[in-house]
Amino acid sequence: MTSQRWRQIEALYHSACERGAAVLDGADPDLRREVEKLLAQDSASGPRLLDHSASDLIRDLIETPVSPGARLGPYKIEALLGKGGMGQVFRATDTRLTRRVAIKICNEPFLDRFEQEARAIAAISHPNVCTLYDVGPNYLVMELVDGETLAARLKRGRLSLADTLRYGAQIAEALAIAHAAGIIHRDLKPGNIMLAKSGGKSGIKVLDFGLAKSDVDLSLTEPDGVMGTPAYLAPERLEGKDADPRSDIYALGLILAEMATGKRSADPTDLAPQLERVIHRCLQPDPDERWQSARDLKWELESIAEAPAAPPARRHNLLLLSALAAVVLLAAALAFTYLRPSAPPQPLTRTNILLPEKSLVRSLAVSPDGRYIAIVLVKDGRQQIWVRALDATELTPLAGTDNAVDPFWSADSRHLAFFADARLKKIDRSGGPVQTLCDALGAVGGTWNQNGDILIGALTGVQRISESGALRSELPGNATYPAFLPDGQHYVSRRATGVWLNSLDGHDERQLLPDISRTAIVDAPPGSHIGAILFTRAGTLMALPFDYKNLIAAGEPSAVAQQIGLGTNSSALLAASYNGLLAYISGQNSQRQYTWRDRDGKTISLFGDAGGVVGISPDGKRLVGDPSGVITLLDFAHGSTTRLTLGAYGGMNPAWSSDGRYVAYNGEHGISAKPPTGARRRNSSCVPTRSPFPKAGRPTAAI
Repeated sequence: MTSQRWRQIEALYHSACERGAAVLDGADPDLRREVEKLLAQDSASGPRLLDHSASDLIRDLIETPVSPGARLGPYKIEALLGKGGMGQVFRATDTRLTRRVAIKICNEPFLDRFEQEARAIAAISHPNVCTLYDVGPNYLVMELVDGETLAARLKRGRLSLADTLRYGAQIAEALAIAHAAGIIHRDLKPGNIMLAKSGGKSGIKVLDFGLAKSDVDLSLTEPDGVMGTPAYLAPERLEGKDADPRSDIYALGLILAEMATGKRSADPTDLAPQLERVIHRCLQPDPDERWQSARDLKWELESIAEAPAAPPARRHNLLLLSALAAVVLLAAALAFTYLRPSAPPQPLTRTNILLPEKSLVRSLAVSPDGRYIAIVLVKDGRQQIWVRALDATELTPLAGTDNAVDPFWSADSRHLAFFADARLKKIDRSGGPVQTLCDALGAVGGTWNQNGDILIGALTGVQRISESGALRSELPGNATYPAFLPDGQHYVSRRATGVWLNSLDGHDERQLLPDISRTAIVDAPPGSHIGAILFTRAGTLMALPFDYKNLIAAGEPSAVAQQIGLGTNSSALLAASYNGLLAYISGQNSQRQYTWRDRDGKTISLFGDAGGVVGISPDGKRLVGDPSGVITLLDFAHGSTTRLTLGAYGGMNPAWSSDGRYVAYNGEHGISAKPPTGARRRNSSCVPTRSPFPKAGRPTAAI
């Protein structure tokens, strides 16, 4: 608040005293609030002249030079640490607690909002946030940090990639903590970031959360008084709009670029590709196109830091793929690292596969020879299969695979089968014409063995067809996502009660695991018959050692990775090759929600567990979906959620009747229908069907 502002308060105060409070009508809200506070004090202590009031005391404090040896309340000033356009920073001692502190004395008194925000900031306790101890009329009492500002460090040149990622992740962590408390920094820049020394190793301390003097501070003065530029302000703030967490993320993107290059620029170059992608998204002009949370940005930076580039392994290895916009590869000897805990652990290797910008992974598959990966991506509203050889430089979309889901490889790794438009199709891994094999209404996953057998899973049973699409047999059970074991005769599948073992001749059928999960198969290494069945348990990727000779578990499951993402039909995003190449997406879609918007694009509500197939009711007021295989009704008008099916796996592919009185879905015993209240439909709750996968050219059984 400037001296001119105080004179305005003084004039309005005297006018109110002489002519009454009516003169405040129409006054500036901030001025009116300050004058009303003074008038309220007058009612208790009698009228005063403003030039002898608290405002003068504050003004005197601002204009009085502070020097070492002076007292500021209980704080004894010791030395000047730095100064800039907004004020000075001193080292001081709290005489009550004999604690060394830093005091930032500003050139102007704080507005009311600083007291409220200061209380929230003081409640934050985190290693990357500088602790705020006290707030005065124009000063802050903070933790004294031993170190230097990031601005001072950058004057000596750029940081290493490792330090850039480490410091960037720590800054993002500090922002995430503050944003969760409703606090926005507003003035994030290198001058407000300390490199604190502790035990010979530096770490980040972010200063001045929520205490920027204005929403648009173009001076950006560094602590040593050197003038900067408005480069750290997001475009929306330069337009005078309010700051939100994404404004801080924009500033952090610029800081990341400056740490990595040593240059202050909104168009950074000469960056590592992985970091360039992350920064590019931070610096999007539209806030909706940036990272939407500092927590996600922190995760991205840590993923890059943990994944130095390395060539893909050519032996019996385990590769782990993990990311939202980049696939992280981790190589290790699976048989020893995960299946033989008593053996010496093998070294791990990681690298990144970058995915196209603004793409979403729906499903993925690794070729049996471990040389190729196929990923179903949604990009620019188009869902296709993208393929990449692991020794190539980029993914390539396959023409003719629009609307593809759940791809799986032929045993020789030459072809890909996939589902699209209620049909099973196949294509060469390098592209070319697409061949339709058969109809596949309600298909959920498939697998292809070395004998030319293809199994297609569904809630109504498993279909066994030839490579040309001819029907060979129908296998019972509500098995989805079948996966052949290396012998080509046995397979595992997901059922409503867990993971089951089955055989083509029907002789072996038993439950292996209680977990309702899709699986991936890893063959035994040479000289052994112990491989692995991979599955998920509560979002964690697990490996079950499995004896392929005796068809029994060879040990207890062990954890491989955390927070496995979800794709098509809310199934885990994981895949594996027989020779040990494991692929998974970590974190994606773990907390998806439905957004209900009006015709103007304004968000009305946001809630629910999103995933799978959805349908809007004819009256436009409700939505039905099948997240995690449970038919669920969401009433956006009332914010309520109703489960229409029970059990761990209750159905999929819901659809409304034309009058909105019933919801039909593909259930365990065929096509079922229920009213949206959850009660059973009278007389016709279940409509049995023939196989949903007739041979090519044969019409599908209708409901």
